[in-house]
Amino acid sequence: MAGRRTYVIAGVRGLAAAAALAVGAGAVAAAALVPWPQVTAEPASVVVEPSESPQIRVCPGPLLALADDASAATTASSFGSASLVTQVDPSGAEVEEVALNAPGNPDADEDGTPIALTTEPGEVGAGLLAGTQTQTAATETLAGLAVASCREAVAESWLVGGSTALGRVTLVLLANPTDVAATVDLRVYGEAGPVEAPAAVGLQVPAQGQRVVSLAGLAPNIASPVVHVTATGGRIAATLQQTAIDGLVPAGVELTGAAAQPARSQQIPGVLVTDGDAGVAVDEDHAEGDAFPALRLFAPGEEAVVATIGVVSESGGGGTSAEVNLQPGQVTDVPLGELAAGPYSVEIEADAPVVAAARSVIPPEAGSATAPDGLTGDLAWFGATAPLVTDTAVAVGDGPSPQLHLRNPGDAAATVTLVSGSSERTVDVGAGSAVEVGLTGGQGLVLRGAEGLHASVSYRSERELASMPIEPPGPLDAPIRIYPR
Repeated sequence: MAGRRTYVIAGVRGLAAAAALAVGAGAVAAAALVPWPQVTAEPASVVVEPSESPQIRVCPGPLLALADDASAATTASSFGSASLVTQVDPSGAEVEEVALNAPGNPDADEDGTPIALTTEPGEVGAGLLAGTQTQTAATETLAGLAVASCREAVAESWLVGGSTALGRVTLVLLANPTDVAATVDLRVYGEAGPVEAPAAVGLQVPAQGQRVVSLAGLAPNIASPVVHVTATGGRIAATLQQTAIDGLVPAGVELTGAAAQPARSQQIPGVLVTDGDAGVAVDEDHAEGDAFPALRLFAPGEEAVVATIGVVSESGGGGTSAEVNLQPGQVTDVPLGELAAGPYSVEIEADAPVVAAARSVIPPEAGSATAPDGLTGDLAWFGATAPLVTDTAVAVGDGPSPQLHLRNPGDAAATVTLVSGSSERTVDVGAGSAVEVGLTGGQGLVLRGAEGLHASVSYRSERELASMPIEPPGPLDAPIRIYPR
């Protein structure tokens, strides 16, 4: 009997344990199904709304001649004034022209200085203020047409162009339209790699002022420079001025703004080839000089880069293509090939970010060294552009035969409306194609429906050549949420 009683007690205890486990499991399951009380607390924060900023565009000012006075060999002095065209939408908005200081230019009082175009905060939308300056040089040592768009001041820019080889003078124009002094670093790269230039670091550009730096003083005898400009404090609108002379004959002048920021894909619309006999084959390894169309490429990374180049005619003709290997830190000039005269779009696809610009020339032989107007030949740089993002104002400089170039790299066709005063016209740009549209110099217009397209304006006569990009606006100020500690 004692053994049976022991078994009964053990069984009862087992059943009790099993029941307790079942009750516990049920309680856990119920706890999982029934919502628990939650306690949350949003961290303290405040949203700061920045006050609306005025739209500002900076025009580089008159052309400069280095060592015009033998007693001041490093002085860059102006010779003549640039003409300015502005465009704003709405058309009734007031645009103020603020002259910046140019303490290094002894002729600034007579010829003028860089100009900052400004509007009242909130009066003009992003991208709807534009300015373009033009100036023709015709002296014994300088001749050609220079056209420059008025640009936003930024903290970083890439200047792709210029040369400090024999007969070439390149100046870096640094304009600071802000009320704060800027500290600027210039890092120069050439065909042999980075250039050691301690004097290019820590340059001071005063508030509301301009500073001019001779690139030859930093990087002499460089055929293919690229300049990386970074600024702290104030913001900088940077421009390259290049002049060329072949022997005793002036061979051109150009003002070149910043190219598009480094990217794997770059577009250059509206590259003008002026003389089909002056081209050099794409695979030519020993092309020397700059009297032929070429593409300048630079990869700012630390690894070698493979870039594919496509050159497509905007007038329905042929083109070229090539693949090039870019070494880190080294600038490469690639001939664009033996092309028929006309406008072209250049597309670059690379496996790492690159910066790019194309060069074209009217050789002095195409004109007369004794032409009554003093013009002989010219050169132009066509920088890579960023895609447009909104309605965009365009100021058309008062230069010869201005042409609008629109490049559509997308997969869908686009219809762009050109609005000038009370008149409108539409332009169809097919997917993956480019078009050229004639404009009237000295006027302004607004591009509507051009989002995602790349655009530029070129100018051409028998002995003059110039180009300017059409740029999207920079990012606007946005509300900021601040979390105090």
